[in-house]
Amino acid sequence: MVIILNLIFFPLANYNSKVNIRICNESSLINHNLKTSKVSSKIFINGTLDWIDFRNAGNCTGTGTYSNPYIIEDLIIDGGGSGSCIHIENSDVFFRIENCTIYNSGVDYYYSDAGVKLYNVSNGFIKKNTITNNNAGIIVSGTNNTISQNTITNNGFGILASGDCTILENDVINNVIGILGGQDLSISLNNVSFNDMYGIWIFWGFNNSIVDNYINNNNGTGILILEAWYNEIIGNEINNNKGNGIHLEGSIMIDPWGEPYYVQSCTNNWISENMVNYNLCGIMLNITKENDIINNSINDNKNGGLELYFSRDIQISNNQINENYYGIKMVESILNYVFQNTINYNYYGIYLYSSYGNGIYYNILHYNRKCYTETDDCYGNNLFENNDCIETKDNNILIWIIPLTIIIIISVLAIIILLLRHKRT
Repeated sequence: MVIILNLIFFPLANYNSKVNIRICNESSLINHNLKTSKVSSKIFINGTLDWIDFRNAGNCTGTGTYSNPYIIEDLIIDGGGSGSCIHIENSDVFFRIENCTIYNSGVDYYYSDAGVKLYNVSNGFIKKNTITNNNAGIIVSGTNNTISQNTITNNGFGILASGDCTILENDVINNVIGILGGQDLSISLNNVSFNDMYGIWIFWGFNNSIVDNYINNNNGTGILILEAWYNEIIGNEINNNKGNGIHLEGSIMIDPWGEPYYVQSCTNNWISENMVNYNLCGIMLNITKENDIINNSINDNKNGGLELYFSRDIQISNNQINENYYGIKMVESILNYVFQNTINYNYYGIYLYSSYGNGIYYNILHYNRKCYTETDDCYGNNLFENNDCIETKDNNILIWIIPLTIIIIISVLAIIILLLRHKRT
């Protein structure tokens, strides 16, 4: 029986799903940790000598090497409303923080207080902790750090990270902002949901990888990429966010002696194989250039499936874009290339406003109310060729037949009722 049960459950325990969703009951998890952990005061470590003193005082194990890292584990730390609960800086030894319950840090104006704060730190590993009710759950800056399998809830920022950091298989739920990042981040297999603003926000960053995350039910945008370049957004499930599913944003520069002008500073980002459904807008690009949107499923969003504003040189190919108001909408956008997409059951299949030089080829546009629309100020300077279009039309006969049929049925029923009453009398 043991062998049979292992054969059944071992594959389930090692499934190759996109997202490992582990929405834990926070109170029960904290209570479990309270039973197995000991209460600790706040921890501050600055440099190698502090690590040695900390270990010699019996506060951790290990020697700080790759094979024998310092380990801080099984602690309960109440920050008391000031400072960070665990604060480590100027450190390059190997260490781990595991199975701790960390809460109630201070509230600093510049968001520098946190449950766990690593500043100018390398080789840190933060794993399987419960981090709640802090100004920020985890703040990390440095290189070769990992944040894995933590439950991070009810903080201001869930995770604020920059510099060669792996963020893997965490539950980042019910924070103000889920994950805020800079550059060189690998963000994968996290559940980033029910946050008050953004799920994941990359700000002035580059070389970030956002892969196979579950980003649902946030009150703002699921993934916001602001003035960032060379980022990958691949294989995520981004559904039911009140803002946009994915939003890329460049800059508007203000000339005090003239008109505002646009700096298309959000460039060379790759968006592919995502499921982006039931958001305000599926994917929005504003003031961007040279981005690729390929092989995504973008359905049932309230406004547009894919919307471009002041954007150029965008490749849009092999996407499924169905049952939105706009399938693809372009406003003042030029030199974009739209080909081999399936764009069905939207009100507008493709809509262009004040946009020119766009190439639209070999798309399937079936059962949209309007297959292809461009306003007069596009001046006919877009190429719409070799597309398969079938439009739906209002059937005026059906519009009149249905209410007339209802009236006739009601009238007949009324006559029958009157006749039956007359016979009884």
